[in-house]
Amino acid sequence: MWFKNLKIYRFSKPYSIDIEQLETQLGEKSFLPCSSTQASSFGWVPPLGTTQDDNSTQLTHTIGKTTMLCIRQEERILPSSVINDALNEKLDAMQAENGRRPAGKHKQSIKDEVILDLLPRAFTRSKRSYAYIDQENQFMAVDASSNNKAEELVELLRQSLGSLPVVPLKTKTLATILMTNWLKGIDLKDDFLIKDECELQESDDDGAILRCKRQDLSSDEIQMHLDGGKEVTKLAINWNDTIECILQDDLAIKRLKFSDELLEQASNDGAEDAAALFDADFNLMAGELARFIPRLIEVLGGE
Repeated sequence: MWFKNLKIYRFSKPYSIDIEQLETQLGEKSFLPCSSTQASSFGWVPPLGTTQDDNSTQLTHTIGKTTMLCIRQEERILPSSVINDALNEKLDAMQAENGRRPAGKHKQSIKDEVILDLLPRAFTRSKRSYAYIDQENQFMAVDASSNNKAEELVELLRQSLGSLPVVPLKTKTLATILMTNWLKGIDLKDDFLIKDECELQESDDDGAILRCKRQDLSSDEIQMHLDGGKEVTKLAINWNDTIECILQDDLAIKRLKFSDELLEQASNDGAEDAAALFDADFNLMAGELARFIPRLIEVLGGE
């Protein structure tokens, strides 16, 4: 359950949760499997469902001032090659019968019919995505591999609640400026350690991109690129020996990892059963991020 990515949203006005009301609102958009004619479906599921054989019915899971949410997304697997084979077979039959092969809008209409015919027989795959709300620190954290995936969850929550006063985190100092300065040795912080991976890009959108892995980022070679005008768009960092991640220029955090000591503590705290382990994981992760996120905002000049 430990988050592997992080997209941070800030509440634009003070926000508190009425758990009973939230449960009711989420229940109106709870997950339903794809119908025979649906290509995809998504909705809320119990965060604890995967640890209790889906017997849990609570759509929220709260520890202290933090509340975990989870969506399940299901989609039918219908490769384009399968669609095209079935479409061509039908077009060939129509051409043989009528002497003319459908094209344009007629062809598209036939393709839509083919897809509807294939959907009920297609396999499905599903995945869960998690987010949690920290009422004390007034932020929402989404474990999503892309901004679009994060926005899907946020938008579903917004629809469920009627409104949701959150915006993506923005800071006074651009992350690119901070990361570039750090690689130049400017204003380094004792609790942030630069690792051995970065991405450098020329300032214009079409500029050259240099990706470095397992490299000494203080080397003359890297400094030469910085002196030539390249800026840091991604940087591997370690904070306080407890969190490692890739910080991006849009403040998205990728490849988030927590220290072995923290994981071991969670394992010991949650040794009773899967539900206890979920609680221990969530409690320790949220607690560590409640320290890391404000500190990251601080070094970026505040909001």
